[in-house]
Parts: sequence; C-alpha cells; structure tokens
Amino acid sequence: MKTFIRINTAPAVAALLIISAVLYVFTVPRAQAALGGDITSVQADQKHMQGVMQLKSTGRYTVHEIKASRGRIVREYVAPSGTVFAVTWQGPSRPDFQRILGGYFNQFQLAVQQAQRSHMRRGPMVIEQPGFVVESGGHMRGFFGKAYLPDMLPEGVTVQDLQ
Repeated sequence: MKTFIRINTAPAVAALLIISAVLYVFTVPRAQAALGGDITSVQADQKHMQGVMQLKSTGRYTVHEIKASRGRIVREYVAPSGTVFAVTWQGPSRPDFQRILGGYFNQFQLAVQQAQRSHMRRGPMVIEQPGFVVESGGHMRGFFGKAYLPDMLPEGVTVQDLQ
C-alpha cells in the first residue's frame, strides 16, 4: 500500500514569491531609454509616458515611437547593437530632458546655462559638443527637437533620417 504525504506548500511558495519580488525591486537598476542607453529600457519610457508604442524597422535601425495621451510623441532610434543613438520629440510641451538625455543631461544643462549667461536664448536651441548634439525649438503647444550621438549613427544613417 502506498502512502501519500500532503504538504501545504502554498505559504512557502507565497513567501518565495514575495522575497523574489523584493530582491528584484532592490537589485535591478532603474533603466530608462535615454540617449546612449539600452533597448531593454524603452518599455520603461512607454510606461512613464503612459503611451502607445509602435515599432518601425528600416533595416539599419528600429524606431520605437511612443504616443502619449497628452499629444507628445517621442521616437527612440535604436541601432542593431541595441543602443539608443537618437531621440526625437514633438508635442505641446518640452520632454523630460533628464529622462531622455540620461548621462548626457549634465552636459546639456551646462550648455543651456552658458547660453543663458551669454543671452543667446532666443530662437531654436542648438547644442553641438563632441559626440553629442541637441536641437530644440518651438512654442507653447508646439515643441519639437532631437538629440543624437553623431559617432553612434549606424552606417548609412544621416541626421536627416531622424524625424
């Protein structure tokens, strides 16, 4: 005669799931699909913007276009290597530059401060630094721009391709 032993594993499984979730929250870095960032973080931007994403592939790169409910459109250009080499935007307000520029935000901020000190604040803003370019302009309810890494543009891709 076979004997079966019943063990209630539900509490143990629940505890394991809770511990796993806590470890995940505290050990996984908060990624964002910032300029120079990784493709795995594009979904974080979609969630942050509460938008709908569409993918467009050209063969040389993939565009992750996020349309937010408030009218902003952000396009993240991803090279075959998985790196975000450009970001463009358009919409009723400026984007969160810290979020989309990532590690380049400090350079951007310093360049804006220099422009303000030299009273060069009228018209579109163009920041050209070695390996990093930002072009931004517009007016209330009609802002647009692009940020890109010229050295990381895939072969055959030009700045005019970044719409």
